[in-house]
Amino acid sequence: MFGSHLQDETDDHHDEPADTGRSKSRLAIIGVVSVLLVGTLGWAGAQALGNDDESAGVACETTTVRVAAAPAMADLVEDAVDSLPTDIRCVEIEVTTATVADVVEAQEAAIGDDDSALPDLWVPDSPAWQSVLVANERLGTILVPALATTPVGLAGGIKAPAGASWAEVMASPHLEISDPSSDGASAMALVTPFGEGDPTAAQNTMVPVAQAFGDDLASGTTGLVTVDNLEAGSPKMVPVTERDYLIALRGNESLQWRVPADGVAMLDYPLVQVTTPGQGGIDVVARTGETIAAWFKTDEGVEAIAEDQLRGPDGSPLPDGESVSTQKQLPPVPQEQIDTVMKSFNSLKTPSSILALIEVSDSMAAQFGTMSRVELAADASKTALGVFPDAARLGFRVFSTNQRPGGQDWREVAPLKRLDAPIGQGRTHVDFMLDQAESLPNQTGGGSGLYDSILAAYQEATRQYNPYYQNSLVVFTDGPNEDANSISLTKLKREISGLFDPERPVRIIAIGLTDSADMATLEEIAASADVAASGAYPVLQPDDILTVLASTLLSR
Repeated sequence: MFGSHLQDETDDHHDEPADTGRSKSRLAIIGVVSVLLVGTLGWAGAQALGNDDESAGVACETTTVRVAAAPAMADLVEDAVDSLPTDIRCVEIEVTTATVADVVEAQEAAIGDDDSALPDLWVPDSPAWQSVLVANERLGTILVPALATTPVGLAGGIKAPAGASWAEVMASPHLEISDPSSDGASAMALVTPFGEGDPTAAQNTMVPVAQAFGDDLASGTTGLVTVDNLEAGSPKMVPVTERDYLIALRGNESLQWRVPADGVAMLDYPLVQVTTPGQGGIDVVARTGETIAAWFKTDEGVEAIAEDQLRGPDGSPLPDGESVSTQKQLPPVPQEQIDTVMKSFNSLKTPSSILALIEVSDSMAAQFGTMSRVELAADASKTALGVFPDAARLGFRVFSTNQRPGGQDWREVAPLKRLDAPIGQGRTHVDFMLDQAESLPNQTGGGSGLYDSILAAYQEATRQYNPYYQNSLVVFTDGPNEDANSISLTKLKREISGLFDPERPVRIIAIGLTDSADMATLEEIAASADVAASGAYPVLQPDDILTVLASTLLSR
């Protein structure tokens, strides 16, 4: 169901040496176990479930229930299936080992609207699971919120607190995340800051993390630092579950368990019914799920959970002092917030290509808080340059009336190219961009040549469109168009509409500085680029500008 990596049914995991961990050898493989059940889960037509003599004699068609289980949970789910009575009829259960990323990959490989790659029951290993179902127009029904749990902390090479909070961890240059769709610990490291009280700050911090991950993904450099190769003294921090940390510690004794001061995140392994619950009669999938879940509450199930170094649904420590984490457990982040975070992260993985157009008219020299408007725009630009990954493509222009002979209202300051592009003498494009942003406050003069400048910039952004990037024109302005000789607003909108190509979309983000900005006009201009993420955004307080920049980057 999730690719061709199938394990032979005769490979009995119970033959593994006890000290290797019951699921250790299965973390990197896809396995299937099928059990034909005949009886308590069985039914015939509209017959009730049962294994009495009467129902046993009725012929029935075998129903297959497909169960996808996270690598950490696959052995336990198989144990639950193996424990079912052998005299049960008419249900075949297939247990497949799969991460959330495996399910996504299988569904993407399916032909057309075929949803056969989706399991009937799912025990996911990342809170990203619901986003996957929503993308496939499914909601899913949580049959059990948590069959098991495990704390999430950080593996490092030094023994020290990881920081005051998970938000501080996410802002650290030492954080090394994996794909949150395939690694539940990395997903929890991303979403937990949103439950710490300041979701706006968490959102701003996540932008460079996602973009840096996308940069690494494009260059094939993700996963270079793992719990298996972290060295003693390394400042790197790798999100990890308690279970995986204990397993990795056997082969890498230099590991240290690190946790933010405010506590550990808890990763749940829920049991989800993916298929739509049956209407009337017997809901075979739900009854199968309930029967599997019941095993996890038995003495055998509770003992097996602990043997696999997982915790029960209540998160109580492992027996015999095996737990590495006794820190406070943070409350869960609401699933709706998780879905929003994962959607934003997946969008932000795509590197940005941004042509910035910054007004330098006389009015931009006016004070705005503790600095001038142009200083604020320059400062925000420098901050953005500091967090964009090397793979980002950036360029910028300035505009005010008569920047060039012949009445041209705009001037190119830096061409649109990758930030890590060399420019000579050991310097790169980002160094040049920073120098030019620093000099912006000295360039003010003239009126606002808004319309001509936006049109020329949009023409350049569309000409330089790159399909591997999120392409945008970002405009910073504080007032209306003041060039009487420029094109009209009507013609500008018509020209932008004509340039817009849905197969090569370039969005317009217009940022209006102070209440003197002509927001109504900016909204009309942005709407001419028929992209859902285009828009006009006011900055009425100086502190708002970074939040606006971050939120517009998220609205892809």
